Amino acid sequence: MDAQALIPMPDTIPAPWGVFEFLDIFTLVIHLLLMNIVVGGCIITFFSRLKASDQPLIESLPGSFVNKIPSVLALAITFGVAPLLFIQVLYGHFIYSSSILMAVYWILVVPLLIIAYYGIYIHAREYVSWRGLSIAALGVSSVILLYIMITYVNNMTLMLQPEKWKGYFSNRGGTLLNLGDPTFIPRFLHFLTAAIAVAGLFGAIVWYTRRKKGTVETAQAEEKIKTGLKIFAIATAHQVVIGTWFLIALPRQIMSGFMGGNILYTIVLVIGIAAGIAALITAFLGKLVPATALLLVTVIFMVINRANLRSLYLEKYFDPASLKLSPQYSVMLLFFVVFIIGLVVVAYMLRTAFAAKTDQGGAQ
Repeated sequence: MDAQALIPMPDTIPAPWGVFEFLDIFTLVIHLLLMNIVVGGCIITFFSRLKASDQPLIESLPGSFVNKIPSVLALAITFGVAPLLFIQVLYGHFIYSSSILMAVYWILVVPLLIIAYYGIYIHAREYVSWRGLSIAALGVSSVILLYIMITYVNNMTLMLQPEKWKGYFSNRGGTLLNLGDPTFIPRFLHFLTAAIAVAGLFGAIVWYTRRKKGTVETAQAEEKIKTGLKIFAIATAHQVVIGTWFLIALPRQIMSGFMGGNILYTIVLVIGIAAGIAALITAFLGKLVPATALLLVTVIFMVINRANLRSLYLEKYFDPASLKLSPQYSVMLLFFVVFIIGLVVVAYMLRTAFAAKTDQGGAQ
């Protein structure tokens, strides 16, 4: 059977496709930064607590995350809905199909995510009073978050390969996975190391803020900042290796698109890699602010690379520019107004909460 026959008809769109592509990239950058802080923060905190005896919160490495992860996870979930909706506008006939093929694993994300949130909350509440329970709760949450990461990677790779959908005829139970794809493992590891890197840098930023506010001793803050930058640098160095593996694992015709076959895609990839290496170097040199700025540049260009990779995979099946336009500009204008107001409100809430929790952490 021709894979093209398995692809449903796409819906019309209310604005030019480039608008939704931009919104998908913009909101995904925010979601990934927040989710990386959560996943990486949970992993770093879990293993740090297993290795070290309980210390006062302000003196421990996990102290960078304990009071913040529950709030950051709530924000990550909120900003995770947006890119999922925008990708459904353009590629709904692909992602809906892949989601149905792996429906059992996909639908489990919702209840498991609720459990993970409660586990993170229990850890924050019981950090001091009940060590065993708090570590166990965090361990369960970390495993669930890794499961969700694997599930998302599976869905995002399956939607790009309609030829794999033929597996439905031998597996109609909603448990079709794409684990055999050569890019699956490097793609997952690339996300995992990114989470650890971003969380390490976030921890350094927390201690930098505390030092600036004068709530901790300068020497103590400097030590924690160096530790966070070291975690970021080591994880980023691993990312360079895994990213190379990911690139080599791509089908040859798709890899060639990033190796000069498409000049624009090649330039975006080179900028992303250069920014990542520069962030790695500045982190090793102990330069927090430049490392943070370069991380943001890296994430933006890597998300654009992700969109370019999706285009290369699907170009023989679909071009979003071919979607039928049914203009609803007044609705889109209202959406943008509400969207911008929402961003301002969330930014204000985040700034206020972050400042309060930083002071709270410094007082413990």
